[in-house]
Amino acid sequence: MGAERPCGAKTVHSSGTLRDDVHLWVAAVAPGSPEVKRLQAAAGPAERARAARFHRLEDAERYLAAHGALRMILAGFMACDPVDLRFSTHKKGKPFIEGADLEFNLSHSGALALIAVALRRQVGVDIERLRPIPDLEDLVAGVCTAGERAALAALEEPVRERAFLGMWTRKEALVKMTGEGLDALPQADSREAHEGCRLVELRDLSGYAAWVAAEGSEWQLVRHYLNGR
Repeated sequence: MGAERPCGAKTVHSSGTLRDDVHLWVAAVAPGSPEVKRLQAAAGPAERARAARFHRLEDAERYLAAHGALRMILAGFMACDPVDLRFSTHKKGKPFIEGADLEFNLSHSGALALIAVALRRQVGVDIERLRPIPDLEDLVAGVCTAGERAALAALEEPVRERAFLGMWTRKEALVKMTGEGLDALPQADSREAHEGCRLVELRDLSGYAAWVAAEGSEWQLVRHYLNGR
C-alpha cells in the first residue's frame, strides 16, 4: 500500500479497504518454510527478547512468526516498515498503536495464527488447537460460569474437551475485544448474546476452535490467507 517509510501516527488506508468490515488473516506459523522465515524476520526487538526466554525453540519460532505476521499486516495499512511499528499497551495489556485509527488483535496456537483488523472498531480473536486437556476440571472450575460448568458436566469425555475449548475461545475473544483481560473470563458467559457486539465462530479450521468478536453488529467478516491455505 505505497512505499515503505517510518511509521507515523496516522493510519494510511483507502476508504474501500476497511470500511465497516472486520478483516481476518489466517497465517501458517509452523517453523521450517521460507514463508514462515519471512514472517519471523519482521518481528521487532522486544518480541525477539521475549522469544529468547522460551524453553522450546519451536515455540519461540512460532511466536516470532505470529508477531511478524501482525507487523506485516499492520505495516501494509500504515505504509511503513514492519519493524518500525511501535506498540503501546492499555492498562490490562491490550496492545495498540498510539494515534492510529486501526484496531487489531492476535492469537496463535499450534501451526496457525489469527489476526483481526478493523477501523475504529474494537476486535478480539482467539484460537486453540484441539487436544487432550489433563487438567480440564481445574480449568473449568477456574474460568467457567455455573451454567457453563453444568453444560459441560452433561457431556461425555471426548466431547467435553472440544466443547470447553469452544467456550474458552469465545470467552477469550470477547474479553480481548473489550480489553478487560483474563480476570474477566469467569464472568463472560459463552452461552449468552452480548450487547454491543457480535461474535462469529470459525468452524472451518480443522483441528482448531476459534472465535472472532467485534463491536457492533453491522459488519462483515472478510477472510484472508497470508501464506497459503
